[in-house]
Amino acid sequence: MPNRPQASSPSGSLGLWWRALNSRRKVRGAQRRLHQSAVQLACERIVSQTNPALRGLPGYRRRLLPVAEGILAHGEALLRAIPGPIDLDPAAWAADPLVNALFADTRRLRQVVSGRAVQRWLRANPSHRGDLYGLLLAMPQERAQLGMELVGDHVQRDVKQTTLSFAETEIAAVADGMDSLRAALVQPLTDLFVSIARDRLADREERIQTLQEALAMLRAKQRALLSPRVGNARFALGGGSLPAGDQHRLEADIEETERDLADARRGLANIQDYLVSIIGELDHPERELQLEAMDLWLDRMNVIRDRHTEGAREIRLVRARRPHRPGRVAQYVRFPRSLVQDIDERLADIQRQLGG
Repeated sequence: MPNRPQASSPSGSLGLWWRALNSRRKVRGAQRRLHQSAVQLACERIVSQTNPALRGLPGYRRRLLPVAEGILAHGEALLRAIPGPIDLDPAAWAADPLVNALFADTRRLRQVVSGRAVQRWLRANPSHRGDLYGLLLAMPQERAQLGMELVGDHVQRDVKQTTLSFAETEIAAVADGMDSLRAALVQPLTDLFVSIARDRLADREERIQTLQEALAMLRAKQRALLSPRVGNARFALGGGSLPAGDQHRLEADIEETERDLADARRGLANIQDYLVSIIGELDHPERELQLEAMDLWLDRMNVIRDRHTEGAREIRLVRARRPHRPGRVAQYVRFPRSLVQDIDERLADIQRQLGG
């Protein structure tokens, strides 16, 4: 009889299913442990950067866990929203309008990809020879100028134009792949949110100090004016007592300063209150930092044009923004290791540009 294909046994199929199920469970378990470790690390960084005395409070980590989770979730969402990577090399500078706008020339491009963060990473990874991945930050600048335009068959001079350029351009972080780059950026982004909260609380503490000093001065003035010895001296000089209106104003100033001081101290009177305050400051990271998209059309001279202008090419930028404070453009980039200048070459290049 001809050989027939053997059907897989139920036990064999069940074994494959069981192994696949165990494999998925192990992966999920590893991911859960990794996430828990990241959250606990975020809690400890919050404490270390605000007030280490918080560790003396029972349950401090449990109370910080929700805000740490929120910070990590928002930070990871921001990192996923950054576009790229785009290639950085001389060919991209000639062909890609975004790369061309970011760098005045290919020399400037090489200087940026040879910056401190890249040099530091290469010192730690001297054997790496492949492409590098980085987070590029740059501050967009729009500048008004008078230029020339072709209108029909005629060249029109002194036409108002707006050009786009970038300053403060740097590779802020670098790695050997996108996954490792995003992972390396989680901690600095967490630290940024913590520093915002810490600075806000420091401003409140400074206000408390200022109010305490003002209140001490007002009370000293009150004591001096009410002192019998000072009062007798005033009578001897014919000055009389402090007018009732001035006394009332002084008392009112003292009462108002006491109220302001009590308000300022609210939430900072002791370490328990401080923990509540830091949780409140960190509870909504989405209010502190967002990314906004900017769509622009540029001609080959990086003049901002209307989207319907012939020859204009579209670029999309994603810009960080804090409340009432626009920040720098963020962009993932990829560039070859061979493009990075060593330190001596970079310094010599900068000296040539400066005419040295």
